[in-house]
Amino acid sequence: MRSPEIDRWRLIIPVKGQLAAKSRLHPPDGVARADLAHAFALDTITAAVASMPPAHVVVVTSDELTTTFVGSQGAIVVADPGDGLNPALRQGIGYVERVLGPGPTAVLLGDIPTLRPKDLIAALSACAVHPRALVPDASGTGTVLLSALAPQDLHPRFGADSAREHARDCVRLDLDLPALRTDVDDDQALRRAVTIGVGRHTATVLNLVSGTSLTPMQASVHKYDDESGSGSVLLDDGREVPFDGIAFDASGLRHVRPGQRVSIEMSASAVTRLWIVGIGDGQPIR
Repeated sequence: MRSPEIDRWRLIIPVKGQLAAKSRLHPPDGVARADLAHAFALDTITAAVASMPPAHVVVVTSDELTTTFVGSQGAIVVADPGDGLNPALRQGIGYVERVLGPGPTAVLLGDIPTLRPKDLIAALSACAVHPRALVPDASGTGTVLLSALAPQDLHPRFGADSAREHARDCVRLDLDLPALRTDVDDDQALRRAVTIGVGRHTATVLNLVSGTSLTPMQASVHKYDDESGSGSVLLDDGREVPFDGIAFDASGLRHVRPGQRVSIEMSASAVTRLWIVGIGDGQPIR
């Protein structure tokens, strides 16, 4: 469950225009690189807005589809000036300083399709005890998360060997969070991400959800464990179907109670997403 301390954080996510993204990635036959890059961004943003107040999630982009999605999630879009990653991030930092004011602020790469809310929350909690911190990517040379306790103390130096560059004034945190540290730039990283488990947008593009029903169904909560976020629902035909903490975290709900009516999406054997009936027009509550 989300800690109140996490609500103080502001998160800046850069997202490139999809036609220019992921030039080193060779998707499977029939999958467009732009579609896959867009799905990475949507899964990253989805996990972010499930982790903290959506208005604290600032996406810097010039991509129209991403802009529309961000707006539907209640998050903020700042226009990317098109001068590269670090200038784009400085635009986001400037917005946080002007509009959101003082407070802990982090930069998160926008291409982490494996990201889960609990991983992001764990990483931000670890960063919170340091004036400046970085979390490297799986290779150890790049940076997936860069943080400071004040936005003006963020100095993005993304590029070659960014982890080394950021370590000049940041504490390096080699956290055991593979789902956070798997940003996808090439084919090897994509294979690693699929092994870990990607979000539903990426899974859909990769056709990994052939056994999944994306048509919402209604059910009643049968069991719920507040500590783990896991439980089960009863379908209207009487079948009991479980959900785990990952599915619950991705839904953005704080808690549910037995007997409560919910809408669900499910695979052949488990709930993959749930939300309160009649709220959000089929979108998760954030």
